[in-house]
Amino acid sequence: MPHINRDGVNVFYESFGEGSPTLVFLHPWSTNHYIWAFQVLNFSQKHRCLVVDHRGHGQSDKPAEGYGIDEMAADVVAILDDAGVDRAVLVGNSIGGMVAMQTSLDTPDRVIGNLILSSGTNVGADTPPEVAEAMQADWRAVFGGLMDAGISAKSKVERPEIKAYMDGCFHTDSNFNDAVFWASVADPKGVFNWNISDRLKDITQPTMIIAGEEDGATTPEQNKFLADNIPGANLKMYKDVGHFCQMEKPTDFNADLAAFIAKVA
Repeated sequence: MPHINRDGVNVFYESFGEGSPTLVFLHPWSTNHYIWAFQVLNFSQKHRCLVVDHRGHGQSDKPAEGYGIDEMAADVVAILDDAGVDRAVLVGNSIGGMVAMQTSLDTPDRVIGNLILSSGTNVGADTPPEVAEAMQADWRAVFGGLMDAGISAKSKVERPEIKAYMDGCFHTDSNFNDAVFWASVADPKGVFNWNISDRLKDITQPTMIIAGEEDGATTPEQNKFLADNIPGANLKMYKDVGHFCQMEKPTDFNADLAAFIAKVA
């Protein structure tokens, strides 16, 4: 199982399949690379697929600090270097989408295109004070509510395993722990504080935004803001989908990803 070591932090990634262009899958906060199982099994038949566990997640190290989106983007570049990949298509969900956008800004020559799934920027700006206080008391309870709001009503009934997987991720310390949560929240460039609103116009790679109409984690409005401000970006909204389209409607999502790859390749 390969890791890269960047500034003393081991970051896990794994490679499947062969073929160009290479796809890099970047998972949501608190989860891990297994969330892309429906995609990797499909796309590795024709493409090289790299799946990553962000620092603080899964099989990667969990340092005491260093959870800025810029740090995670630098990890992605180090993985590309280690894997011998010059340029890749980035596929990012939630914080994974943030990492893809930051990578596109920091090292634009390494990114062919971005498929951003249910993401945003400056997402903590409208957090009510009472929510912050509740997090201090029991962050897992609050975060569990956020994950529940991120799954559509239809998926909760027809695909209960999705919520079970999400709950398991942030209740398993070996995957994502209390210290990582608070270090991420405190980081000035971390998931809730990261704000590139005035730099979205500088993302020049072909970009597609996919979001769910019932996403209560990163709202349709937050995703529309990305599409409105990234030059040439296309937005597709899914009905009966929340935050996790790749699990809630994997066949449809895979078709859209395949079409995007064909367009940018």
